[in-house]
Amino acid sequence: MTTANDIITRAMKSLGTLGRTEVPSAQEASDGLTAFNALLDSWSNEKLMSYVTLERSFPLVVGTQSYTIGSGGVINTQRPTDITQAFIRDANNLDYGMRIVPRDVWNGIGNKNITSQIPQVLFYDSAYPLGTVYIFPIPLLNYTCYYDSTTQQVQFSDLTTAMSMPPGYERCFVMCLALELMAAGYPCLLNQTQLAALTNAASEAKAAIK
Repeated sequence: MTTANDIITRAMKSLGTLGRTEVPSAQEASDGLTAFNALLDSWSNEKLMSYVTLERSFPLVVGTQSYTIGSGGVINTQRPTDITQAFIRDANNLDYGMRIVPRDVWNGIGNKNITSQIPQVLFYDSAYPLGTVYIFPIPLLNYTCYYDSTTQQVQFSDLTTAMSMPPGYERCFVMCLALELMAAGYPCLLNQTQLAALTNAASEAKAAIK
């Protein structure tokens, strides 16, 4: 399987920084890993770059409207970048759809202390490091809330971590990391025509994923 070091090596060769048979030095590899993780972190803000939408669930507590979410939160799981769909399930396994609303709609609800047997609205405040899920009306019965979320891009703690990814991502990682390294100050030995081809390849690879 492809490792972070493989991606970094190919990206540096795409810039001409390394020759065909050369490998990065320890410092170059470390710099490459830092740039790679920074690139992945920035992509976490681009919903269409995420290749997984996870369905997760948490129990609603009677009389409770808000739940922190993230590592160490009430919902102790990976903090989602966005919640795209949700429904609640009762004790009889009957499901009720919920409406995901943006902040302006949530703020427009005058009396947020209204209670109901069937909550209908979910608002997600994607604060960091803990987000907050708000439920309206406040539930009077115990439910389980199921939600679909996009998650942050996985980052890599070392160079040898094996990477499993869908088709198209490896090329995109290589091309875009090459440009990220160049922006970080790594030398580019490409002429203008070659650099334009690399830029176009990176754009095309990213567009194909989206």
